Amino acid sequence: MVVATCDRWDHLGQLLAALDAQEGAPPMEVIVIDDASVDTWLPTARAYPLTVLRQDTRRGPAAARNRGWRAARAPIVCFTDDDCRPEPGWLAALMTAMADTAAEVVQGRTIPDPDQSANRGPFSRTMNVPHEQGFYETCNIAYRRVLLQRLGGFDETFRYPYGEDTDLAWRSIETGARVTFADGAIVRHDVWPSDYPAHLRDMRRREGLVLLYRKHPNLRRHFGRRVFFREVHPPTVATVAALAILAARPHRPERWAAAAATALWYAWVCHLVRPNPARRWQWAVVVPLAFVADSYEVAVMARASLKYRTLLL
Repeated sequence: MVVATCDRWDHLGQLLAALDAQEGAPPMEVIVIDDASVDTWLPTARAYPLTVLRQDTRRGPAAARNRGWRAARAPIVCFTDDDCRPEPGWLAALMTAMADTAAEVVQGRTIPDPDQSANRGPFSRTMNVPHEQGFYETCNIAYRRVLLQRLGGFDETFRYPYGEDTDLAWRSIETGARVTFADGAIVRHDVWPSDYPAHLRDMRRREGLVLLYRKHPNLRRHFGRRVFFREVHPPTVATVAALAILAARPHRPERWAAAAATALWYAWVCHLVRPNPARRWQWAVVVPLAFVADSYEVAVMARASLKYRTLLL
């Protein structure tokens, strides 16, 4: 079991307690890799062997997880995250699926923690993986160690924690590895409350999507997203373009009409894809803030498209 963490010792304690409560699972070891946190934490006694390794400098989750699985001794390496809480039968379900199907990669089901549903908002963050979707997130997945050795683990050229887990899984698939989904291997993922500054900072990570598409061109066909990655991006680009044209010659009525039409298009799609705010009138605030964040996200991906010579917005 490998867990990468950074400045989240309070969340990590909940995860380790959930691992204590696993039922029907084979013996396990847990390796926690601290990616140069600024705070400190001393582990308490657990029902399983626990090793804590600390990175001297912050190198990101790909490097941390690589150090973790290389230090592990078990033939199967499971990954989860510090903001997750596996249910008691999680590990047993992963191991059963791997044994029954002779798979080399097993992904489990991840749900937003129902106990934290009050945290949901337009800028909240969580993870929902009800079935195999093609992203293979490390919040709930297991690999055979021999496969990790053959592939060299995670690609550490991903600067931010975004896409490196999907890349590893698709490299596995492209070399013929068998992948399966274990519906009964359930992890509860934290629902982080709406935090607009944190949401903006998170946009920087989208660079990893472009690198992912550069490495795996077939993902355009698999996801059906050939140019625009999110459904809100086409109206975002159209609105930015309309506003730029309007600013150049604001006295033209048709340009005002075009800007209004694209803005309404954006507002409608934003309403469809974002969790609702607590009160309906708050959409008047949410939509402009979301537009700024989505414009920044498109800009990050446009810059990465130039860097990696792969168009994805």
